[in-house]
Amino acid sequence: MQVPLLINTVIDKKSEKLSIWHNGKNETIYAPTNPYFYSSKELDVPYIKKSIVEKVRLSDYQLKKFYKYEFNTRKELVNCRSEETYEDNIPFLIRNRIDFPELFTKYAQTKELKFLFFDVEQFCPKEKLFPTFEDRVISIAWCTNDRKVKCAYLKKDNKSDKKLLDKFIEEFVKIDPDVIVGYNHKGYDLPLIFERCKRNEIDIRPFSKNNTKPYTGGKNRLSIDGRICYDILDSTRNDQSLTGNVPNKGLKAVSNHFGFKEIIKPLEGSKISNFIGTKELVEYNKDDVLRTISLFDVYWDGITYLADDLKIPLNDALNLTTTDLSLITIGDFFRERNIISNGDNATRYPEIFQRKKKPGEPNYQGAVVYIKKRGLFTPVLKADYGSMYPSIVATFSFSPDTTTILRYEPYKKGGFRIEEDADTFTYFIPDNALKKIVVVQVVKKKGFLSEAVHKFLTERAKFKKEWKDTGSKVARARSDISKVKANGGVYGASGAGKHPFGFAPVAVATTGIGRQCALLLIDVLEKLYPGSVIEVDTDGVYFSAENWNEERIIHYFNEALEKKFKKKLDLSIDIDSYETGFFHRAKNYFLKKGKNIILHGVAMKASSKDAICKNLIMDLARAKLEGKATDHITIRYKQNLHDFPLRDFAMQVQMGMHLYQYKNQNCISVNIAKQALKHFQVKPQIGNSYHYVKTIEGYTLYQLVKKEDIDFKYYRKKVDKILAMLESEYALSNPISSYLDGDGDDWDEDSDVIPKIRKDNQPMKLSDFL
Repeated sequence: MQVPLLINTVIDKKSEKLSIWHNGKNETIYAPTNPYFYSSKELDVPYIKKSIVEKVRLSDYQLKKFYKYEFNTRKELVNCRSEETYEDNIPFLIRNRIDFPELFTKYAQTKELKFLFFDVEQFCPKEKLFPTFEDRVISIAWCTNDRKVKCAYLKKDNKSDKKLLDKFIEEFVKIDPDVIVGYNHKGYDLPLIFERCKRNEIDIRPFSKNNTKPYTGGKNRLSIDGRICYDILDSTRNDQSLTGNVPNKGLKAVSNHFGFKEIIKPLEGSKISNFIGTKELVEYNKDDVLRTISLFDVYWDGITYLADDLKIPLNDALNLTTTDLSLITIGDFFRERNIISNGDNATRYPEIFQRKKKPGEPNYQGAVVYIKKRGLFTPVLKADYGSMYPSIVATFSFSPDTTTILRYEPYKKGGFRIEEDADTFTYFIPDNALKKIVVVQVVKKKGFLSEAVHKFLTERAKFKKEWKDTGSKVARARSDISKVKANGGVYGASGAGKHPFGFAPVAVATTGIGRQCALLLIDVLEKLYPGSVIEVDTDGVYFSAENWNEERIIHYFNEALEKKFKKKLDLSIDIDSYETGFFHRAKNYFLKKGKNIILHGVAMKASSKDAICKNLIMDLARAKLEGKATDHITIRYKQNLHDFPLRDFAMQVQMGMHLYQYKNQNCISVNIAKQALKHFQVKPQIGNSYHYVKTIEGYTLYQLVKKEDIDFKYYRKKVDKILAMLESEYALSNPISSYLDGDGDDWDEDSDVIPKIRKDNQPMKLSDFL
């Protein structure tokens, strides 16, 4: 690798320093740059250094004078920043990476990395839905670079896991890994081991390279000094290639998808405790480690590729957010061009970001998202845009050095038009969120941002071709990395109100052109296959047609694009096919592809739902999509609710904040966390997941509930909602319309937010939508 294993920031004698791990050793160095921000005028603040610099101002691309204030620590900077300070919210590590792009390559990890792959099994009493930290570990399987899996386990009658944990720690110290690899081990396995060690009075400091205590909680959930924790679940959650191809993101489903040859018959989770001390449990535990290794081989090369490509430490590549990615990607361009971001979108474009808005109203109009028809359709096709927004940025040369919002004009439905002169294009973009036409002018030259996006899209095309030619799923993963750089690394930041490098003209222009492209695709599909369009999503259009022809669709779509914009737009269309699909409302539907049933939208698959609701939705979905009767399913859930096991009534909630940070101290998260603390001494902390049941007395921790306590009226009401959603709408002929900007997955059946339905209940027209 060309970069270090990991880097953390530390405070030493009131100075912010960098603690770097590479080749098994730790170095602490002074960072080449102090924490700093800019201001357009002199400020009365305590600082360690002040200088005057000339920078290109992002708001108007003019060279201006700025004051640069430097501080000892980020804390000092934060105490001094205000509305008059710029670039004051960039993380210290990323600030150093932007200003000194080769800094981290000086501390490269040149030695071969030592890996520890492992998996844990835990005892679960019959009265519990899931085990807690009270329950012992019964088996731990592991291996290192040689991939020869070992296993330590408890005998059936052994009620203490102390010797098992001691054995694992002994092996861990011998291996001395640089990278600890597991599947959900940051959320479960490692915190479990640490907590069980604590309860057995076992010192957990040997887990770190410098004999310090591992830390759980915070942004990345878990950290062990000198070692990286690679949770493959993070990679599968971000892998768009899995969407529609796996029933869930569990270890077994994903590893099977990537070709893992299943030899060991999986044990049911509720029955694992019955196999304590048996060969079956040992082989099952080892099998999970082998599955973990198989997924490691899919994703790891992509991660090291990302670290070397961005020149960031490996731990940052593992935990990289789209915000951090965009700071690095755009920050490099700004450094090369001496650009300063004077404020953010919210301050530079108050007409968009500071106007009075209703709750949930977007800052500006986003994608075309609506449903035209509801019900069951066979077949279902999806015309899927290929990186539409980045392609628009690249083709139309949208960039801070080319693009300006000239003015706002009164809103006019269908008012989109383009004016051209010798030097510029001017786009008149109707925005129904702003209720204005936004007039955007673009200079006829290649912008630096559009050129960067073009580079990322070229990389994506290269890896995508390799994947299609060779079937390499590693190439597919790398293709997705390039896509994320183009989307999240550049376009995604442009419309954010508080992102330091956001630039609203690019976002407004891009989404405006995107809406026109979507309308053209809808028009092409309706002309080729009248009445075919079902639902329009952010990234494509669902339709139903017999004897459809992909080449014909692409030909007429490209022809329509060129006619509309007087230029060729490099926007590809892929057609995905499904045997059948059921559409409930915008962005909420389910599809059948082969043996897989794919649920989409919170109304269909919210993780907080109880098993009764989840199973009912899946049972109805499978029956409908396979053309089977559903009466027996309805009867079972409506009339026999008392027959379901207690575990099926459990719902899940997770703590997203510290207990004291919740404004509503009576909310479910706080209530359940306090019950767990009182009855089981489980300390409330960020990331804790709890299971609870709606009882006659209120919301109660699952472990405290008896069957007779359940509020069956509450669960019957939820069942009735699902039956209404999926049964009564089976043969609806009257479609509804709804508009939503953004993802839309915050709609829930229990929410007060419901789609708007036309009073006359007539089919929707595009003119109504616009």
